[in-house]
This record gives sequence, structure tokens and C-alpha cells, in this order.
Amino acid sequence: MTVSLELADVLERRARRDDFTLTVLYDEGCPLCRRLRDWLSRQPTLEQIEFLPANSSEAWVRYPDLDHLHTTRILTVVSSDGRVYEAERAWLVCAWALPAYRQAAEHLSSPLRRRCVRLGGKLVDAYRHRSMDEDCDTCSVL
Repeated sequence: MTVSLELADVLERRARRDDFTLTVLYDEGCPLCRRLRDWLSRQPTLEQIEFLPANSSEAWVRYPDLDHLHTTRILTVVSSDGRVYEAERAWLVCAWALPAYRQAAEHLSSPLRRRCVRLGGKLVDAYRHRSMDEDCDTCSVL
């Protein structure tokens, strides 16, 4: 099993810290993002996950150095140790926090496999931005 350097770093830091958390910045205006947030919040987790609306006043206060407009377009996760994960790395870190998906996240974290995750993330982003311009009933499949 190959673990990416980023996930290996998280595992090592996690062994040293009991207060490790992940903050998922999500687009509160997107029905698909809200559904994914709701789904993720109902899952058992190995790490504490909190959710924060992207580009909100609280996000600006907590993370002043982030490009907040960018966080509304691309999934962004900030760990309690200050690391920022975007796009496919954010998807993988979210999956890594779930016991049912941790092994798959570690498997997909190699550079070649991560390209597949990147493509999947781009498809989701394209779908959600298209669906935001239309009647959002198309998001009800989740």
C-alpha cells in the first residue's frame, strides 16, 4: 500500500496530537455542496471534522491568508496543524477521515491515481456549477 507524503505526514502528526481536526470549507450556496456536507456529517469519522461556509465572515477571520473566492469554487480542507488541502487532495483527506474509505483514500493518494481523483473532482465541480445556474432539482440524486 502506497501512502502519499501528505497523508503520511498527517498520520505521523496524528500520532503525536489528540486534538487533530479537519475543517471543510464548503459552498453554502450550492445545493450539492450542502448535501455532501450533510452526508459527510452523518458518517462515523476517525478524525474530527467541522464544516465552515466558504467565504463567510468566520472563514475570513479564521483563515485570513486563504483565497476565499477560490474556496467557493474548489473544495478546501484546512487541518488543525495549518495544512491546506485543495481539490483532489481535499477529497482524499475527507475520505481518509472516514473508516469505510480510509484504505481507498490511501490507495488513491499515489501521484498517478490522484490524477483520477482530480478528474472526478473536476467533473463534480463542473456539474455543481452548471446545476447552480439551472433548476437545482438535478442535485436531488444525492
